Amino acid sequence: MNSLPAEVTSTLLEILRGFASPDNGIRAAAEKKLNDEWITPENIEVLLVFLAVQAAYAQDFTTAALSAVLFRKLALRAPPASKTVIISKNITHINQESLFTIRKVLLDGFLAERPRDIRHKLSDAIAECAQDELAEWTELTETLLKCLTSADAGYKESSFRILTSVPQLVNTVDISNILPIFEAGFTDGNDEVKIASVTAFVGYFKQLPKQHWSKIGILLPSLLNSLPKFLDDNKDDALAAVLESLIELVELAPRLFKDMFDQIIQFCNILIKNTDLETPARTTALELLTVFSENAPQMCKMNANYASSIVMNTLLMMTEISLDDDDAAEWKESDDTDDEEEVTYDHARQALDRVSLKLGGQYLAPTLFQFLQQMVTSNDWRARFAATMALSSAAEGCQDVLIGEIPKILDMVVPLIADPHPRVQYGCCNVLGQISTDFSPLIQRIAHERILPALISRLTPASCERVQTHAAAALVNFSEQANQKILEPYLDSLLTNLLTLLQSNKLYVQEQALTTIAFIAEAAKTKFIKYYDTLMPLLLNVLKTENQDNNGVLKGKCIECATLIAVAVGKLKFAEHSQELIGLLLAHQNAMVSEDDSIRSYLEHGWGRICRIMGEEFVPLLPVVLPPLLETAKATQDVSLIEEEEAADFQKYVDWDVVQIQGKHIAIHTSVLDDKVSAMELLQLYASILKNLFAGYVQEIMTEIAVPAIDYYLHDGVRATGATLIPILLSSLISATGTNNADAVQLWHLASGKLIGAISTEPMLEITQTYHSAIVDGLAVMGNSPLPEELLQQYTKGASNNLTDVYERVKERHNEADEYNEELDDEYEGFTDEDLLDEINKSLAAIMRANGQTFLPHIQTLWPLINTYLQENELILVLFALVAIGDIIQHYGEVTVSLKDAYVDKIAAYLVSPEPQIRQAAAYILGVCSQYAPSTYGELCISSLNTLVQIVSIPEAKSDENQTATENASAAIAKILSAYDANVPNTESYIESWLKSLPTIVDEEAAGFNYRYLSHLIEANCPLVTGTTIPTIVDSSIQALYHKSVSGKGAELLADSLKKLLSTLSQNDAMSLLANYPPEYLPVIQSYFS
Repeated sequence: MNSLPAEVTSTLLEILRGFASPDNGIRAAAEKKLNDEWITPENIEVLLVFLAVQAAYAQDFTTAALSAVLFRKLALRAPPASKTVIISKNITHINQESLFTIRKVLLDGFLAERPRDIRHKLSDAIAECAQDELAEWTELTETLLKCLTSADAGYKESSFRILTSVPQLVNTVDISNILPIFEAGFTDGNDEVKIASVTAFVGYFKQLPKQHWSKIGILLPSLLNSLPKFLDDNKDDALAAVLESLIELVELAPRLFKDMFDQIIQFCNILIKNTDLETPARTTALELLTVFSENAPQMCKMNANYASSIVMNTLLMMTEISLDDDDAAEWKESDDTDDEEEVTYDHARQALDRVSLKLGGQYLAPTLFQFLQQMVTSNDWRARFAATMALSSAAEGCQDVLIGEIPKILDMVVPLIADPHPRVQYGCCNVLGQISTDFSPLIQRIAHERILPALISRLTPASCERVQTHAAAALVNFSEQANQKILEPYLDSLLTNLLTLLQSNKLYVQEQALTTIAFIAEAAKTKFIKYYDTLMPLLLNVLKTENQDNNGVLKGKCIECATLIAVAVGKLKFAEHSQELIGLLLAHQNAMVSEDDSIRSYLEHGWGRICRIMGEEFVPLLPVVLPPLLETAKATQDVSLIEEEEAADFQKYVDWDVVQIQGKHIAIHTSVLDDKVSAMELLQLYASILKNLFAGYVQEIMTEIAVPAIDYYLHDGVRATGATLIPILLSSLISATGTNNADAVQLWHLASGKLIGAISTEPMLEITQTYHSAIVDGLAVMGNSPLPEELLQQYTKGASNNLTDVYERVKERHNEADEYNEELDDEYEGFTDEDLLDEINKSLAAIMRANGQTFLPHIQTLWPLINTYLQENELILVLFALVAIGDIIQHYGEVTVSLKDAYVDKIAAYLVSPEPQIRQAAAYILGVCSQYAPSTYGELCISSLNTLVQIVSIPEAKSDENQTATENASAAIAKILSAYDANVPNTESYIESWLKSLPTIVDEEAAGFNYRYLSHLIEANCPLVTGTTIPTIVDSSIQALYHKSVSGKGAELLADSLKKLLSTLSQNDAMSLLANYPPEYLPVIQSYFS
C-alpha cells in the first residue's frame, strides 16, 4: 500500500539510501536534506506515512529496519514549530486521516512475513501510535489477542512487546480472558516469549487498579516456576531479565510474594552462590532480595532465613576481589581507586548498605557480627578485607546498635591496620573513616587516641600509595567532626607525614595529602598557625610552577588548601602572603584556556574564601573575579533527545544524566548545571559579605540568573539555589538604596511573581519549601511592603494547592498498608511534609503582616482547608492549623469573631493534648487572643487559666519534652493576667502559680513577655514579688539572662527591675544572692549588676 506520489517516494528513498551509506559525507548530506526539507510543519506527516510504508512493505530489509527506527524517532519528536520540546510529539499532532493510514500500514506490516528484528521495530512503532492521548485502536487489540494465542513464537513475542508499552490496550478485555494468555507465555517453550510475557505482565499489573491484583496474583507461582528452567538450561541472560521484571513487581506489591518468600530466598541463594553464572544473573538475584527489604521490611524481619541469607550472600560476593591478583600487585600500581572490574563486590556493598538502612541494627547487627568476628581472624585476606568493607557498609544503618559498641568495634578492626596485606590495611582505613562519620561526634571524643594513631601509622612510607591515600582520606572524615582540642596533640605527627606524602611521585597521593591538610587546618583553626610558615610557602611554590596538562587538579588542590589555611589562621597571619597568593590566583585565572579547565572550580571557590577573609577589601578584585563566575552561573539547560539505545552510553558518563519523560529519553548535561549551582552559591556568598558594595551587580544577576533559574525544571539544585539567591540579592541592593528604590521594588515584583507562581507547579516538596522561605525572606528585606492583588490571588491558589497535596499525601501514607504493601516508615517524606507546612505557616504569616486587611478575603478562601486540618488527628496537620489560627488572630484581632466558633472548643481541648507540641500551640493561641483580641476571646482566655496552671504545675513540666509547652503556657498566663487584670478572680493565686513556673529559658518569645510582666509586677510593688520570694525571683531572672532567653532592651529592663528589688535587701543579703552561682555565671552577673 503506497498512496504517496512516486516522486515523493523516489526522493525519500534516495535520502534513506544516503543514511545507510558507509560514506560519512553522504550520510551527513542525507541527514541535512531530511532535516531541512522534510522535518518541517508542511512535510512531517508525509514523511511519517512514507516511513511507515517502507517499514511495513520494503523488501530491502535494511531500508525497512531504518524506516521503522526513524519513524519511531520522529513520532516521538516534538513538532517542528513546537515550543514544548519535551512534552509534544509529532504523532499526536498529525491529522486523523494520516494517523489511521499509518496505523493500517504498520499493522499490515506486523502481520506480514517479516524478519524477527524488523517485526520488533514495527512493534515499537505501533506502540507509539497506540498511546492514550490518541484515538482508540480496536483493530490492534483484536490483532494482539489473536497473535498472543497463535502458535508462532515470533508473533507472540512481538505482541507481548507491544503490550509492555501500551498495556491499557487490553483493559477492555475481561481479566479472566487475559490470565490464560500470560500463563501460557510464562510456560512457553521459547525463552524470548517467556521473557516478553513476564515484562508485559509487569506493565499490565502496574496500571491495573488494586482491586484486581488478587485475580492476577494467582499467576505468580507459574512465573516463578519458569526460573529454574532458565538456570538448568544455562540461560543466564534470560534468568536476569525475568528477575528484573520480578523486582518491579516486588516494588509494587511485595506482600503478594509472602507465601513464596522462602522459596524466593532459597532460589536467590542458589544463584548467588553459583559463581559459574554470569555476573548479571547473580547481582540481579541479590537486588531482588535487597528490594524486599526496602518495600517489605517487616516481612523480611519476620522471616527466619532472610537475615542470614542477605548477610552471607553479601559477604560472599564481597570476597570476590583481586581474583587474579592475590598479592594485589596490579591493585597497588593502579591510580584508579574505582575498581570497576569488581562488579559483584560493588553490588554486595551497596546491597548491604541499603538493607541495613531499612532493617536497622537491632535486626541485622547480631547476624552480621556473628560472621564478621570469624572473618577478621580468617587466614584468607579476602575474608578479612570483606569484613572491614561490610562493617563500613552497614555502619550507618546499624548505628542504633553499633554506636554503643564503639570499643568492641575498634578492638575488632584496629589490629587490621597492621595486616600484612595492603587491601586489608585499605579496608581498615575505610571502616575507620566511615565510622568517624557515622558515629560522630561521639567517636571523636571517646576514641581519638585509638583512631588517629592507627591512621597516622598508614601515612608512612611503610604503606603503599593507595593505602597512604586512603588513610589520608579517612583523616578527612575524622577531622570534619573533630575540634581543635582533639586534634592539637596529633598535629605534629599528622603534618610531618602529610608533608612527606606531598613529595610522592604519584599525583593522586599529592592531591589527597593537600585535601587532608586543608580539612585539618579548617578543624584546627588558630592552632594551625604553628604550621603556617612551613606550609604556605610550599603551596605558593607549587602554584608558581609551570602549567602542564596533568597538574591542573594538583594546583587546584593547592589553591583549596592555601585558602582554607588562610581562613583557619585568620586575616592578620594571612596578611604575610595575601598579596602573593592573590597574584598567583590572578595569573592562573588569566591562563585558563577553556570552560572545563580543571583548575576553574578551585579558583572560583578559592576567591570566595579570600573574600570571606578580606571583606570589603575584596571589592577591587570583583571586576576580575566575577566575569568568569557569571558566565558559569548563566549556563543554560543542555538537553538532548536521544534514542533508547543511546541511553546506556550516556549513563556511562558522570557528566550526563538520562531521564524518561512521556516515552522520550532526555539526556541532561548535569555537570554544567552542577557548576551553575556552585557559581550561584558563590554569588550568594559575595552578596552576603559585601552587601551594599555588591549592589551594582544585583540587576544583572537577578534578571539573568536567579529569576530564570526557577524555570530549570530538569535540575532541582538550580531551582532551589535560584530561590535562595533572590532575597540575598535584594538585601544587598536594599542596603545600598533603601526599600523605596524603584529598581529594588521592580526587581522584587519580578522575583516574587516568579516564586509565587512556582509554588503551584513545583513537583519537589523541598524546593516548594524553599520558595515559601524565599518569599518570607524577600518580604522581610523589602520592609514588608504589600504585594499586588494579582500576586495575592496566585499565592492563595498556590498555598491551597500545597495544603491539599500535603493532606492527600498524609492520608495516602496512612492508607498504604494493605494486603499487598506494608506501611513504610518513610521518615524523610513525613519530615518533608512537616517542614513544608512549617514554611507555609511562615509565608502565610509574612503575607498577612505585609498586606494586612487586603489579604483577609484570601484567608476566607483558605479557611475551609485550615479548618479541615484542625479536625484531623494527624499531628502535623493539627499543628499547622493551630499555628495558622494564632497568626490570623494576631494580624486580624477582633475581626476574627466570625471564625471564632470553629476553633474555640478545639483550642480548649488541645490544651490538655498528650502531644507537647499541640499543647504549646494551643497555649500560644490563648496568649495571642488576650493580646490582640481581648474583647472577642475574654471568656475563653479567663476560663482557661486553671488548665494553664495545671500544665505548668505537673511534675514533668520542665522535662526536655515538655519545657517549650510549659513555657508557652506560662507566658499565656502572664498575657491573660496582663490583659484582663481586674476581671480575673483570685488574681493573686494565679500570679503565685505563674511565679513558680519560672524560669523561662528556652522559648525566647515566651521569655520576653514573662520577664516584662515580672518587671511590671516589681515596678508596681506587687507584694507577691517581695520578701521571701525575692531569692526565687532573682534566681529565675539570672537563669534567663545566663541562657540569653531575654536579651537586648528586655534584658536591660529586667536587670533594672532586679536592682530595684535587690535594693529592698541589705547590701550583704543582696551580694550573697548574686555570689551564689557557678563561675560561668559571673561574667553575666557582672555585666548587668556591677
